[in-house]
Amino acid sequence: MSEILLLHTSDSTREFGGMPPLGLYWIASFLEARGYPVDVIDMQVSHVGLAEILQSSKPRVVGLSGTTHTRFQLFELAQKIKQYDPAISIIFGGPHATFTADDTLTHVPSIDVVVRGEGEFTSLALVDRILRGLKPHGSIRGISYRQDGRIVHTPDAARITDLDALPFPKRPEADMKRYDLKMDFLDVKGSSIITSRGCPIGCSFCSASIMFGKTVSYRSAVSVVDEIEMLAKDFGFEGIKIFDSTFTLRKSHVESICRELLRRRLHVTWECEVRVNTVTKDLLKLMRQSGCYYVSFGVESGSDSVLKEMHKNITTDQAAVVLRWTRELGMKSRVFFTFGHIGETLHDAELTFRFMETHRGFIDTVASSVGIRIYPGTAVEMHARAIGSLTKSFSWSLPFNDSRARTLGSDPAVPILTQQQLGWDELKALERRLVWFWMKDLKSSLRELKSQWELHHGRQWWGILKGMISVGRH
Repeated sequence: MSEILLLHTSDSTREFGGMPPLGLYWIASFLEARGYPVDVIDMQVSHVGLAEILQSSKPRVVGLSGTTHTRFQLFELAQKIKQYDPAISIIFGGPHATFTADDTLTHVPSIDVVVRGEGEFTSLALVDRILRGLKPHGSIRGISYRQDGRIVHTPDAARITDLDALPFPKRPEADMKRYDLKMDFLDVKGSSIITSRGCPIGCSFCSASIMFGKTVSYRSAVSVVDEIEMLAKDFGFEGIKIFDSTFTLRKSHVESICRELLRRRLHVTWECEVRVNTVTKDLLKLMRQSGCYYVSFGVESGSDSVLKEMHKNITTDQAAVVLRWTRELGMKSRVFFTFGHIGETLHDAELTFRFMETHRGFIDTVASSVGIRIYPGTAVEMHARAIGSLTKSFSWSLPFNDSRARTLGSDPAVPILTQQQLGWDELKALERRLVWFWMKDLKSSLRELKSQWELHHGRQWWGILKGMISVGRH
């Protein structure tokens, strides 16, 4: 039983299965280190119902965390918690909450306070007041709340510059056994860490630079590798996914972590996201030597003008060079391509298809999608409102479900950017072309499979195998 309960709801749109909510776990460990016992429930792996959770924990404060994709589930949770006990104070935090604080407090009466930005010190000050029977106060930086019928936004909290001062994120042993995160291309169980906060780039579709500010705070190599060693020895993880906004922004940060891993002779494979204008071949080689086998990076577009418009600050030539380096070093690569950016035309989209075709042999995994999702706080959101792609009456907290998004394989709860030159018809046409692009790649793979099969098993057995596949489909 604990007076503080932190809940994270499940997100079916996640690319990775069962990824621990490190932000919420970090707040939990920080509060406990300050003497406040905390119950943390990650509802994506816990099968206990809300009523049972509340009866067991008997909280006075409930903190909710989630994403734009899960906002309606979170609002429903908040309502049910208030129905169970109206005296429970409900706090809402995370990137979505940060950029929709006024909207949320206007339309979701069951949420009492929104924590904006980094949550550790703000949550500590807020919980301390609530548990002492006091209401939220303007002296607490980084919160939004209702007072006398109006919404109050206190000044933003100061950035946390010394991340080493924070304890490692809490990792409940029962939950750690339930997570099914696997390392790509490897049949080993992995876990995730964060080594820095912030991003100075400001890509139009991303809120990271606004959420944490354009200055980046870093953990020391010793702290990072201590956590990796703990995950390996205490929980048996053989792989690590580094989930920084961009791991390679500071060369010295990457080098120090790689050298610390090598010094301790930790045999842990790892992966990360890089920026093509922040790595050299020598840096990638050092990463490879220390266990990095797989890197991801967003090319996003094959059009340099579109890359400039989205403030990506990279070029297609830089991307091509890094792709060659990763292949030469024996590293796996995953590249993101997206269609529908601000100002993008069908000609720009054609350039992206050409880039994908030209460099397909250097890419191990392609993550591609049509339709730019609009997230609160981003430049895309501001542009969408300015051109009417988001109507004046649109609210992040009111019901929204656009079934047209399903035709693009996207979540109907999150709006898609549509523009005069790239409306729904054009986006759907690009989606069809993208499907055929991968079908062509699949056919090429099947031809290679056929050739290899006939080489080793004989031509007649290929016909038998095709017949078995056909029967299986029906």
